[in-house]
Amino acid sequence: MRDLLDAASVHVDRMQTLIDAALPEHDVQLWARAVEPDGSALLRDAERDGNFASMRLLAGGTHVASLALSMRFRWQPHHEALVVAESKYTLVLTGDRQPLARFEYEEVLTSTPRSHWHLHAERGAFSALLSRTGDRGTGRRDSTRLSSLHFPLAGPHFRPSLADVVEFVILECGVDALPGWERALHEYRKDWRRDEAAATARQFSAETAETLRSLGWQVRPPVRGDLPAPFVSVLRK
Repeated sequence: MRDLLDAASVHVDRMQTLIDAALPEHDVQLWARAVEPDGSALLRDAERDGNFASMRLLAGGTHVASLALSMRFRWQPHHEALVVAESKYTLVLTGDRQPLARFEYEEVLTSTPRSHWHLHAERGAFSALLSRTGDRGTGRRDSTRLSSLHFPLAGPHFRPSLADVVEFVILECGVDALPGWERALHEYRKDWRRDEAAATARQFSAETAETLRSLGWQVRPPVRGDLPAPFVSVLRK
């Protein structure tokens, strides 16, 4: 449990650093809290224990929207690595209960794409398409609600990060930003990409080894008896 909380705290501290450097008067202090009995850790607001973290977004100094953050971490002991099991970013207009957009990832396999986004908007042409396709697909669509669609976002290791969502609300939605926010995004993305590259290498160890060999590295497979069972089948050399 200590390894989980230590690693999750590093991840959360990076998120806090990005938020502090990019968004003024956001009014959120993130922390990672252990949860039983599943042994995972959740992202929470240290100032509002028990609630999901929600940051204020300003325009001209006025609170115009909020960005809610939800994240669950688990520890992968055989790799000694932190895994993001679930992440959700929800953009909500101030005074409105329905979201504008949601960016979601769930590690658990379901009938929907594990990494996806929801657009809370309506267009007649989309409703016409959903009406014509009827019960095909997942069967969870509502022809009157575009937000019922799950737009795939490239899978577990290529899902949007907090940096993408922060960039979206600043550049596309026009909320207030602090000077130097671009640099903060760049620094956050460097760590994020390194972490996700390592996670991808663990999942696709044979392909990673082959690529490294093609670049001139000398790579040898581990002793098969020392490799976790789910990964033995991917060894090719």
